[in-house]
Amino acid sequence: MKMNSSRCVCVSTLLCFFCFSCALKGNMKQISSVQELTVTGADMMHCEKQQNVCVTSDTDCLRSPADLHSAPENFLNTTCHFLFQESSLTCRWTQIRDSRSEISSSFIFSQAEDVDDCPSILNVLSSFSLIIKTKDLLSQKEMFSDPYPLLMQNIVQAPRPTITSVNVSETSVSVSCSSGKYSVSECRIRYKLLNTEAWTETAGFSVSTKCVCVLGDLQFFSVYDLSISCFYGFGRWSDWSYTTRVKTAEKRPSASPALSYYVFSDVNSGHQQLLLLWKALEVREAGGLVQGYEVSYMPIRQPSLKKTINTTDLMVFVPVLSEEYEVSVCAFNSAGRSPYSQLTLHTSHTHGVCALRSLWVYSDGSSLRVRWDGEFTAVNLSEFAIQWSEASNPEHTHWRRVNRSTFNSTITDIRWQQVYSISVFPVCERVCGPPSSISADLQHGALLDLQLLSVVSVSSSSVCVQWLWQQMNSSVNVLQYRLELSGPQDTHTVSVFPDQKQHWFLNLQPNTQYSVYIRAETTAVNFTRASLDIHTLLLDYDDVLRFAVPLLLLILICGIFSVFTRSICRQYLFPVISNPRCSLIGRWLLSPHLQAEAEVCVLMESVFLMEQQMEKSVLQLLQEPDEDLSSSESCADEGTALWRGNPDTHTPSSLPEYVHLPVMPDHTHYVHNGQIPAV
Repeated sequence: MKMNSSRCVCVSTLLCFFCFSCALKGNMKQISSVQELTVTGADMMHCEKQQNVCVTSDTDCLRSPADLHSAPENFLNTTCHFLFQESSLTCRWTQIRDSRSEISSSFIFSQAEDVDDCPSILNVLSSFSLIIKTKDLLSQKEMFSDPYPLLMQNIVQAPRPTITSVNVSETSVSVSCSSGKYSVSECRIRYKLLNTEAWTETAGFSVSTKCVCVLGDLQFFSVYDLSISCFYGFGRWSDWSYTTRVKTAEKRPSASPALSYYVFSDVNSGHQQLLLLWKALEVREAGGLVQGYEVSYMPIRQPSLKKTINTTDLMVFVPVLSEEYEVSVCAFNSAGRSPYSQLTLHTSHTHGVCALRSLWVYSDGSSLRVRWDGEFTAVNLSEFAIQWSEASNPEHTHWRRVNRSTFNSTITDIRWQQVYSISVFPVCERVCGPPSSISADLQHGALLDLQLLSVVSVSSSSVCVQWLWQQMNSSVNVLQYRLELSGPQDTHTVSVFPDQKQHWFLNLQPNTQYSVYIRAETTAVNFTRASLDIHTLLLDYDDVLRFAVPLLLLILICGIFSVFTRSICRQYLFPVISNPRCSLIGRWLLSPHLQAEAEVCVLMESVFLMEQQMEKSVLQLLQEPDEDLSSSESCADEGTALWRGNPDTHTPSSLPEYVHLPVMPDHTHYVHNGQIPAV
């Protein structure tokens, strides 16, 4: 029993080990590696027992090539070439094996006939069969390839050429090379533009004693990588030469710059300035590296005042007079000048291109993002020109053009802790508008902050507020500012930009409390920069005038009408009866010391000189002797007392209601009992 148990354990152990080995072998992945071996005639050895065999290792002579067990699946993509000048044979193949250990390689050569001298077998006219042998140095496992028949004439390869010189023009390259002591009959070139992957290979060039090849149809002022390969007219092409980098030459610019202008008055001096703005040439138009621009301008009536300046910028300011000018601009490089862009203008003429509105900039990672308002209805714009430069180096400017349907742009290659000045010009063909400018950096974005929010005007239905923009570093990177008016029923919000300093809120409710806020929008959170409370009026001044003026006019008209109506009614309907008690003379005559007689009258004569006659005016004052005498009886006797003294006197139509006491002349006397004393 014990013996049987021991046998079962041993069998089980062997089975497990066998299964594990099979599983490990099945999971093992084969690896591949590129192997290469080069031999010369000096490496060849003769086998004494095998006269038709030559080997590179004496251990390979132990067995006949016919007895070797080949494994062609382990030798893939095998190629061989013979270098005539060096008398060397090189073979390259892909080795498939199970381990990553190092291997050794050797060649076995065999011919149908006996070989007299093995070193001389490597020549152009020989032919033989080649077997490749590899040996794993760790496991000592040997593998053999199938025999490869080699005809040396077909595998002869010219040596790798060497590029000795390169001559360039605008669109071509002339390559000179060296191919050793034996001349080649044909060469070819491969080339590619810098920073590209695809190579372009030409057909073979026939060469004479000198190896010179010309490559044409290239781009001007461009960098190319190129190499060359040659062959003898038989055999194989040589390996490609080492890569050489060349740059084609420049050519004269083929197009003139697109020129625009803007005329304005200098605020400080008051003199007119001419802004000339042009677009940089495209790469295909520039012909190379543009070194600068030549600007000429002159008054047409005064050609002697012509001036020419050179600049590397795309903009220039020149002082001008109020007359017609002729302007020309051209670009130039090392090859020559471009055609001139000419312009005739009169500095007194104005145009309708205005500055763009709502310019703003904010930081976006390692770049600055610029945006502006796209509503331009006055003119049909063609594009926008964007200029930026470091504040510490304003002469070194950068430019970019965007089309008219683009209202933002991203500026890259911005340095940290460096302030940049950014300007945007609206361009409409030959004319352009004034620039809108703003300063910014990567840390704060726009270097502007909104301060001092205040009220300008308040009415029953509208509110006007204003604020100030100050040049300062904001604490955060503000994407935009918003002005918000909040009321009990609605909220009004509008974006504000540096070109805006006040805003009207319309269609508000009268006699209502509102709150106005300036809110800053950031990527993380929104916060309030300033706020104030406003109460709209119940009635406006215009409303008060609209109601008060008609009312006052109505009252005035009614007053005038009542006065005229009263006068007419009193005159025709209710005549006035004089009351002596309401007159100063009447009260004087009614004083007690004059009440001695029953009837007292006073005659006042005044002579007035007229043109043809004299008139007398008589005033009779009647005082009743008895206090109980009625006023109607006194007035009835008034006419009798007056006519008692002078019957020829004209009767006045009426007596005045108020009579001032006149100064009595010396010839005036009291009338007593109706008799006038003698004078």
